[in-house]
Amino acid sequence: MVTPRNTWYRIQFPLFLILLLGGFILTELDASVDVPTPSSFDLSVAPDYRAIASVARSGGLPELRNSLGNALAATWRPFGSGVRGSCFQESFAKWVDLYQWVDLLESDEASVTKQWLSRHLIAEAGATGIPAKPLPSPNLVAQKEAPQKTPPQKVTILKPGSPLVRRYDDLQHRVTEQIASDPVMLGKVLTGLVAQPFTPANGPLVGRLEPDFIAATVSDPAFLSLWSRSFREDDFAPRVLMNLQSIWKSNPGAWREFLTLAMAVSVVMDQPAPEFWPHHQVQPRDVPRVRLKPEEVFTQWVTAFRTGKLLRDLRLLGVDELKYVVDAPLDPSEFNYVRNTPALSHQDPPKAFNSISYDQGRVIKNMYMWPWGSYELWRIKETGGICVDQAYYASVLGKALAIPTIFFAGLGKDGGHAWVGYLKGPDNWDFSVGRYEGQNLTTGEALDPQSWTPITDHGLDQLTRHRGNRDSQDAARRDLLMAWNFRRRGEAEGEGRAIQSALTTCPDNPDLWDAREDWLVRSGSPAAELKSHHESAIRQFSGYRDLKAQHQEALVRMALISGDQSGAKQLSQQIVHENKGGFGARTDLSATAAWDLIGPLLKSTNPDEALREYDRQVTLQGANGGGDFFYKVVRPLADYLILKGRPDLARSIIKKAFDKLKPIKGSLVDNDLRKLWSAAGGTK
Repeated sequence: MVTPRNTWYRIQFPLFLILLLGGFILTELDASVDVPTPSSFDLSVAPDYRAIASVARSGGLPELRNSLGNALAATWRPFGSGVRGSCFQESFAKWVDLYQWVDLLESDEASVTKQWLSRHLIAEAGATGIPAKPLPSPNLVAQKEAPQKTPPQKVTILKPGSPLVRRYDDLQHRVTEQIASDPVMLGKVLTGLVAQPFTPANGPLVGRLEPDFIAATVSDPAFLSLWSRSFREDDFAPRVLMNLQSIWKSNPGAWREFLTLAMAVSVVMDQPAPEFWPHHQVQPRDVPRVRLKPEEVFTQWVTAFRTGKLLRDLRLLGVDELKYVVDAPLDPSEFNYVRNTPALSHQDPPKAFNSISYDQGRVIKNMYMWPWGSYELWRIKETGGICVDQAYYASVLGKALAIPTIFFAGLGKDGGHAWVGYLKGPDNWDFSVGRYEGQNLTTGEALDPQSWTPITDHGLDQLTRHRGNRDSQDAARRDLLMAWNFRRRGEAEGEGRAIQSALTTCPDNPDLWDAREDWLVRSGSPAAELKSHHESAIRQFSGYRDLKAQHQEALVRMALISGDQSGAKQLSQQIVHENKGGFGARTDLSATAAWDLIGPLLKSTNPDEALREYDRQVTLQGANGGGDFFYKVVRPLADYLILKGRPDLARSIIKKAFDKLKPIKGSLVDNDLRKLWSAAGGTK
């Protein structure tokens, strides 16, 4: 914990060096120099970046980090009562951006790694027998006896493609500490989570970087601002820094002109794409994937732009758009096939999707996996395919031409479907290429390539929609950085004020609501205050069902923790009723809420009541539930009953699902229901 001190900090500089740092002068008289206390900073004027580069070269970043952090904390004022806060001021904002970068560089790598790792594992104290909600590609890496005769710990590492952990408990903390403190185990875990080659290290992150790169970045306000807008907590900072430096070293001439491209490549390539990329219906060995270095990827895109092979100007796209261009880890020949084929080099994703003939024969034969060997674009064009192949083809074609594209998959009335989203123009995304209304495809799921975690089309719509004034968004983001500064100093009250200032400035940003929830929990706020927070969020996001349901589910958890079973059940039923049907129905949310009602009853060894609740839910949701209800409720419940030696009960719930869901014969849901029936011992 760093606390403000009314003292002077000593930094070693070359003899007679005079530095001007935004309003104060440092003079060297005897081989050392005094860095002033917070009151000596003039934050009303922009930093002198050349002077800061000199400080960096002279090894003064640790002291600058502390002194600047203190100055910002002493000067910062929140937004409120119609009065703009400090983070709206241009010069103050530049100092905040500088502080964020310097603070990261001077952060201990082991601590940064530990914090990042805690979101990539699930720790459980022994098995409960309750089927967990499915996570893509989990990898069980450890099952050890904990000290003091505690139950065995089951640790699941969440590989790329999995949703991450957002709430932690003591067991999660202890397991993270155990893994992080064992170099061999940590190395094995990070091998599957971080782009290779990578070797964990100790000490400040700045130790991984060259002095010239550090000086170039701390003295570049454009870079500092872009970093502040682009970096996320789910980015693995050590690897991102290494990526940036490698691009800077190998492409000094293109670095500044294509800075957003360099940033996008760096934040995407810190972690490997999932093993199942691009989707689950092709064997990984058939996908023409290659492992390139970040600087190679950057150079290839710059070359393609400069030789006129792209339809979009890379320099005009933001990081949040470019990451959906550079995220395909494919052999460059796939992109060149598109760029060098006249009939393809000017297509857009909708035309590309429709250009692939639909292979109805594969559906009739239940051949949902790609059967034709190498999954190359020319072969898909030649043989045709089903929806996943159409969507993949259209997605890669768009990326090859620098059109941001997103591959979606979702569950409809009769099973799964795939389609594409793409950027039609500035701030104009279309998430519906190949999405068929008749299938009641309520939600599409994609991967955010910056973290390789699932995200829905509804979530993307919220994130890509222009949220009012850009100044307000930037100010709120910097208020959140100030919250971190206060937290680092051990000032919980200041942290809370900074988060509230950000939330007041930009109340339609869901991340800020999550940040305040986290602070309320960590600061030990009363349950009533936490409940009020979620109720306010529900009102704020009444038009966004994902976000509304997120906070409704938080209230369900609070009710369960307090022992209010009746209240929890009532809240879950409310989620079901609000999302089960009608215009804008979200059967994915209603199905999840149904399982939240059924699962705890199984855990409490009350299977009879669990089955009665299932009967209520299948009757209530069956007509519209489709694939969501089958995969999120029917299958996990049937699997549980089979595991417990009650296939007769499993057959009973499967039959009710057949009667209520009424899947079209031969559809994916119909086929999977029949397979489940056979697994439960049913006969035709």
